[in-house]
Amino acid sequence: MLFRIPERWMHWVRCLLTFAWLVIIASLLYDPLTHVQTKLNQTSPPVQLANSCIHVQGKCFSGRSYSLGTTLMWGVIIPASIFVLLVFGHELWRRICPLSFLSQIPRGLGWQRQSQWKRSKTGKQHYKLAKVNSKSWLGKNYAYLQFGLLFIGLCGRILFFDADRLVLALWLLLTIAFAITIGYLYSGKTWCNYFCPMAPVEKIYSQPSGLFSSKAHMSQSMCRIVLPEGKEQSACVACQNFCIDIDAERAYWEDLKKPQEAFVRYGYGGLVIGFFVYYYLYAGNWEYYFSGAWIRQSHQMATILSPGLYLFGHQINLPKLITVPMILGGFTAIAYILGRFAEKQAKVYSRRHNLYLSSDIIRHRIFTIYTFGIFNFFFIFAGRPLILLLPLWIQYIYNSLLLLLSTLWFYKTLSRSPHLYFHESNTKPFSS
Repeated sequence: MLFRIPERWMHWVRCLLTFAWLVIIASLLYDPLTHVQTKLNQTSPPVQLANSCIHVQGKCFSGRSYSLGTTLMWGVIIPASIFVLLVFGHELWRRICPLSFLSQIPRGLGWQRQSQWKRSKTGKQHYKLAKVNSKSWLGKNYAYLQFGLLFIGLCGRILFFDADRLVLALWLLLTIAFAITIGYLYSGKTWCNYFCPMAPVEKIYSQPSGLFSSKAHMSQSMCRIVLPEGKEQSACVACQNFCIDIDAERAYWEDLKKPQEAFVRYGYGGLVIGFFVYYYLYAGNWEYYFSGAWIRQSHQMATILSPGLYLFGHQINLPKLITVPMILGGFTAIAYILGRFAEKQAKVYSRRHNLYLSSDIIRHRIFTIYTFGIFNFFFIFAGRPLILLLPLWIQYIYNSLLLLLSTLWFYKTLSRSPHLYFHESNTKPFSS
């Protein structure tokens, strides 16, 4: 079981992954090496793609040599994150996430903001680590905030830093600084639970559990420290009720009825579809995306005011700065509407055929179908410019493995229910 891996080991894994991520960010600022591998006078497959004529809005796009930092970010790191979430679940992801690790720097240094409070009986002033009030605006609406930041990030990718290494580096460094600041202002995993734009993605793919996640009654909190004598101790400060770090599946069932859950899960599906479809709507063909030409578009910032759509062989005279959020927002809204419509129709079908399915079960099953579908849709595109460079037999294995694992996850997840969860969580494991 993944939760049994000692925290001391996982600490070094986090350090290694964080160092590797920071090296990639540094390469976005200065990289005298990898662009040599993509010079136009070489004959490797990536350069053959770079030399081919890719039509963008009816014009031939000429590829240039480029550094590999953005290629690794979009073609390896992001797809690998989604894969880990669905297959290994939240209990692994939160223990290895570099951004989560960096947000805990203030806690490790003992530099965290404290709030003052007075005991009613004694009148003495006391100090405690600051937490987000669950009744505050942030405590009630953090899911919308996180989804909004995710939406801004995906729009930013298409508009500003898909290919612009400097802008991407500044965006990532700003995000790291923001995470560390939140780690100073609030205790616990406040960055992860209330602000991180990756959190909605994490919840969608890792809840109620990953394919190989531990059972609810066997796992423990992800927030741990190692005592001087080598023993592990919970470091939970109760920064969130029904915390995903303590029990991901319980948090899932507790939040299932909330309106923001439907918005985030259905809206995310539309956001992902809209994101990838936009490359076609912009260039007028799929070759632009699958060739990876968008990563080599060094003049990306210069295109934000140029026509953002190319339909039926004609440019639509709306600037890219407007069409990107319009398309992504439109797909998000449509997916949300379709998801809620599917819920209503499922409830009508259940009543008409006397299935006696609760609204929780109906919503859970639709969520499961949505997640299965969007995971496989995502991997049709994510990392595909790199995958297409591999031999066909490796591509077949890759595609088959993704489909197999997602199908196993679907089979495992569809049968889950609140009753089954609470039965398992209240059952002690047998010991001889």
